[in-house]
Amino acid sequence: MKSLIITVAPNGAEVTKKDNPNLPITPEEVAEEAYNCYKAGASIIHLHARDKDGNPTQDPEIYNEMIKLIKERCNIIIQISTGGAISMSSEERRAPLN
Repeated sequence: MKSLIITVAPNGAEVTKKDNPNLPITPEEVAEEAYNCYKAGASIIHLHARDKDGNPTQDPEIYNEMIKLIKERCNIIIQISTGGAISMSSEERRAPLN
């Protein structure tokens, strides 16, 4: 049997709750979705962060909160995004790496 690695990206950077009311955007929602994906067989989760208004953000504190909550639930491999939103500068996109 061949190995299969499933990577999920449950929320993307540009989609909003208006586009999809089920979109996970808060750290708690993203962590719960990560756990659901892990239970369904995913090995890796690719994260995008949102601010309190649902806008794309590269705020390291929000990424840290998502990562903490995910690690409390499961052992999925976590990949953060340096993609950010289309309008973000290169410096803004790299902020979570610091």
